[in-house]
Amino acid sequence: MAVLEKIRSKSVLLLVVIGVALLAFIIGDFLNSGRSFFGAGTTVAKVDGKKISITDFQRRYEEYNQQLQASNQTVDGAVVQNRVLQDMVTEQLLNEEVEALGIDVTDAEITEAMTGQGAAPAVVQMARQLGLESPAQLHDLIFNPGKYGARDEDVAQVRAQWLEMERNITNQLKFQKVGILLSGAIQANDLDKEAIAADMSTASTVDLVNVPYSSLDNKDFPVSEEELKARYEKEKSQFETEDEIRKIHYIAVNIVPSQADLAKAQALFNKVDSTLRVTTGVESVRNISELTISQRTVRTNDVDAATREFITSASDGAVSAPRFRSDEHSLTKLISRKMDVDSVNVDMLQVQGPKAVQDSILNLLNTGKPFAEVADNKVAGGQQNMWMNMMQMGTDNKSLEAKAKLLSAGKEYFVIDSNDNAALIYRVNEKRAPKQMYEIADVSYKVYPSDETIDNLRAGLQKYIAENNTSKAFTEKAIASGYQALAAEITAESAQINGIEATRKEVQWAFGAEAGSVSPIYDNEGNDKMIAVALDEIIPAGHMPLSDPTVRSIIENKVRNDKKGEKLMADYKGKANDLAGYAKLMNVPVDTAVTVTFSQDFIPVLRNMESKLTAEAPYVKQGSLNGPVKGDQGVFVYQVVKNEKSSTQMTPDQLAQRYSMTLGSAAVSQMAVEILRENKDIVNNLIDFY
Repeated sequence: MAVLEKIRSKSVLLLVVIGVALLAFIIGDFLNSGRSFFGAGTTVAKVDGKKISITDFQRRYEEYNQQLQASNQTVDGAVVQNRVLQDMVTEQLLNEEVEALGIDVTDAEITEAMTGQGAAPAVVQMARQLGLESPAQLHDLIFNPGKYGARDEDVAQVRAQWLEMERNITNQLKFQKVGILLSGAIQANDLDKEAIAADMSTASTVDLVNVPYSSLDNKDFPVSEEELKARYEKEKSQFETEDEIRKIHYIAVNIVPSQADLAKAQALFNKVDSTLRVTTGVESVRNISELTISQRTVRTNDVDAATREFITSASDGAVSAPRFRSDEHSLTKLISRKMDVDSVNVDMLQVQGPKAVQDSILNLLNTGKPFAEVADNKVAGGQQNMWMNMMQMGTDNKSLEAKAKLLSAGKEYFVIDSNDNAALIYRVNEKRAPKQMYEIADVSYKVYPSDETIDNLRAGLQKYIAENNTSKAFTEKAIASGYQALAAEITAESAQINGIEATRKEVQWAFGAEAGSVSPIYDNEGNDKMIAVALDEIIPAGHMPLSDPTVRSIIENKVRNDKKGEKLMADYKGKANDLAGYAKLMNVPVDTAVTVTFSQDFIPVLRNMESKLTAEAPYVKQGSLNGPVKGDQGVFVYQVVKNEKSSTQMTPDQLAQRYSMTLGSAAVSQMAVEILRENKDIVNNLIDFY
């Protein structure tokens, strides 16, 4: 049976379909939001004590990889591993919620999702790829194979895949119900809507004067270590970190051709160029193994603008000016031009059977039997009024013979190809008018770094890390030695270092090394770099320390701004009676007609937000003078010119939607996985395996 043959031939594709179903309920956002191998044993992760085995993880990883391959995507393996494990952890968390809520799915719901009018897309795709009309027909074939002349063992593999998909779609339906429950549980009541309306209803127009803290010189406001420590302890909660962090510097040497490599390639391509200009075709350079030669027939709209200009103005045998881009030399040779047909409209019939059957079908067609009636026969099937692109046909003898038959054909059906068991029968209905065609040869030479260049790069980096084998020396002496040591922070879950592909091994090294040490060179890892890493510091899970440059800068800026604010308040408070007086005292202009609302998060004239201004202005007395106020970004004085109702009044539905987006179900849904992870004991052992 044709269907059974498709089942056998589509095994990889079916696995891809299964992969889609397996991952749909995780990757698709279930709420519409949207150290050593032996150390971990066979457990790649734990969620509240429940294990995720390395076997299950590897199965899911392979399924995901097959899905990527089917869609021609290339993704760093470590990124895929992280993604798959996070999906499995999330699935476990969701299953706990499903169990706790007592959620289940009825047989009727599963049947509808698998074979009904609203069948899941993955099931529909699976049926179509096997040449079946519907998921229901696929189900019938799988569980009633005798009805289709098949044996039970013929469909065993597909049945197993169907059952796996059914299990996962059942989970998907459960998780959707969790989302519906969550959405219905967090809705805006009347008080919520009134609060949002009040926040957005008043717009204030103010005039203000402002002295930003950045206008004062930092050196006039020294900050002591004791002050920094006290402020850090006060705001320590802002710097919480769940994971151990390792701070590193790394040197990434690009493996690129040297000047000697480029010069050698230029000389070779100059020779290719000169040879092509004095010989016919491209046979004279085919023996140069470094070249890539693509010979094809094109129309003007098949090529880029530069090639189009060349082929329409050049004579046969001409060679374009050489090009060099991204380490690749290239040129185009115009071999010949001709007028030819680029497409024909045909009826095509595929016949299964011996020569006698083939001849019978051909005779029926040519004696007037309607195509649809012949194609409905069990031994024949095909398509009418199908446009064929003649330019996509091959250049082998068989393809050229077929093309000649198509171009010379009349209005009768004819056999274009046949053997003892099958034949292809065609009729040409229409031929496009001949168009100008150009036979061209694209010749290119990609310049790669030579073995000598690679050895020299490695030797240079190896010498550097041997002489600078501590993280301090590795970092400080890089520039003087012609390298650049870049900083990065990584966790055990980091798939890459600063987005560089194939750097997971370097992450593994860092989590097995001691602070201050330097790694060996990593190359041949699937990228175009040689990388060495220095481990600067190990920061345990808990809080980023004050010693961290970013944390220190934030705390120092806050302490210093407090001092600046206190000085400015002492300089200006009570020393003027109106806005003009404060403007003169502060030596700044008055900014007029500034619009302020309670929900505003940026004030253009201040080039930042100012929480005290947005909180106070809509609710103070019109015409009153307010300040000086010690704000987030500076000290300011303002006067409310007018308070007025906003011109935009939201409907109850709009208010409910805004509540949902900011505080309600939509906002919670976007953070649902993070919420589920709260207070959960999740152990990630992936770094022990990969």
